Amino acid sequence: MSLIILANDFPPSTGGIQRYLCELAAALHRRGEELLVIAPDQPGAQDFDTASPLPIVRVPAGSRLQTAWALAKAAAQAIRKQHPDNPVRAIVAGNWWPDGLAAWLVQRRTGTPYVVMGYGREMIQTGANLAKWLTQNLIIRGAACGLAISHYSAQRLQRRGLKADRVAVIYGGVDTDALAADHNEVEQMRSALSQSGEPLLLTVGRLVQRKGHSQVIAALPNVIEQLGPVRYLIAGTGPEEQRLRRLADQYGVAALVEFLGHVDDNRLAALYQAADLFIMPSRDLYGQPIEGLGLVYLEANLCGLPVIGSDTGGIADAIADGETGLLVNPEEPREIAAAIARLLSDPDWAEQLGAAGRGRVLRDFTWDRVAERFQTALAKWGLANWWPPEAA
Repeated sequence: MSLIILANDFPPSTGGIQRYLCELAAALHRRGEELLVIAPDQPGAQDFDTASPLPIVRVPAGSRLQTAWALAKAAAQAIRKQHPDNPVRAIVAGNWWPDGLAAWLVQRRTGTPYVVMGYGREMIQTGANLAKWLTQNLIIRGAACGLAISHYSAQRLQRRGLKADRVAVIYGGVDTDALAADHNEVEQMRSALSQSGEPLLLTVGRLVQRKGHSQVIAALPNVIEQLGPVRYLIAGTGPEEQRLRRLADQYGVAALVEFLGHVDDNRLAALYQAADLFIMPSRDLYGQPIEGLGLVYLEANLCGLPVIGSDTGGIADAIADGETGLLVNPEEPREIAAAIARLLSDPDWAEQLGAAGRGRVLRDFTWDRVAERFQTALAKWGLANWWPPEAA
């Protein structure tokens, strides 16, 4: 094998990193990369692994420190079994902790270099814990290189000690096949959601404060004053739902805000295509994760929607401002309202943005393109010929 991917976050558990690592591994596998995924055991893992084309080794799950030891042990065993003509050229740490600690331990034992993935604020959330901060710096500085999902994430890796020429931005990808919908299904969904023909605004994401649902609700009265009734569709679940319902009551727009709950993958494509625009003005809130890229903007673009997001984290990499959508200040509801009104009052321009967004996603943000950038970066760094400093 050529790569070992250590992934504490991996399906069947759900989440952004789990999805990212699984899709990246699958794309690399399709491109002929010989790899092994090592991940913790969990309920449903056996069924997932049986259905997956990926070679996956499961280790006992425990605390994060216990998981790091288990991942390191399994990786070292795999390296010892490697064929001399096809050595493991790199270990990919799916996150700096605990995957990165495991990779660092294996490097110390075997000399195999490791690559660390970077997403967002996880690289600055050490909770004022000196030991955690020192460990993080040790792991990131010890990496042969870093792979980031956005320029924002790349900057975080550099601030932790990786030189700029040792960091590559590979972005995230969209499953283009999963977001295909039948025309009749789209029309039926739109008729059900917009019975009086109101424009449909859509947000897809977990209902947490940082996603900015509250800011859209606060902007709705201003939008309605300019354009008349619009409907705001909120897809997802989370702890903010009751607060958002109360907020919609306070602003007098409860009848126009619809909470759709969890929307499965089979209905998501039709939902995107039934809407008029996608909006998620994510906020940069202290102590909370930040959007490292924002795959939902790319998904919406793929479905032909213009998108509205905020200029925080890595969202500027997902949205080409003025070309595929608009970037706004998430703390200014009037600015959000103005962006919504601009798009809804000029449907030809909105359609142009959506079409440009779809073309951009198909060109630059498929998982195959992400995997290609991954392989190009590793080839550039020459990891196949890399030797530990002690051997130099």
